Amino acid sequence: MKDENNVITLQLYILVISLVTTIVSMFLTYNQKLEIQNKKTLFTPKKTLKITKTNRIVILITSIAFLYINYSLYKISKENGEKLKPYKLQILASILTVISTLIVLYVVFQSTKETVADVENPLI
Repeated sequence: MKDENNVITLQLYILVISLVTTIVSMFLTYNQKLEIQNKKTLFTPKKTLKITKTNRIVILITSIAFLYINYSLYKISKENGEKLKPYKLQILASILTVISTLIVLYVVFQSTKETVADVENPLI
C-alpha cells in the first residue's frame, strides 16, 4: 500500500505540472491570436519560441512520468492479483502519448520561424 500511495502522490504532482503546461499553452495561443489581429502581443517572437520549446520539453517529461506511473500501478496490481487488462491499455496509451509528444517536440525544434504557437497542441 505504501508503494501505491507514493505512486498516487507522484501522479498528483505530475497532474499539477500538466495543468501549468496547459495554461502556458493557452497563453501562447492567445499570443498568436493577438499577433493575427495585429495587436500588441504578450511575448516577442523569440520569447514565444523559447517558451514553446521549454513547454514541449516539460510535456515530454510529464508524458514519460505518466508512463512510469502506469507501469508502477501495473506492477502493484499484478502483485495484488488484480485484472491487468486496464493497466496494459493505460501503458499502451502512455507509450502512444510519449511518441506523439516526441513528434510534436521535433516539429517545434524544426520550425524555421520564430512564432511557433501555431504548432502548439495543448492536448498532447
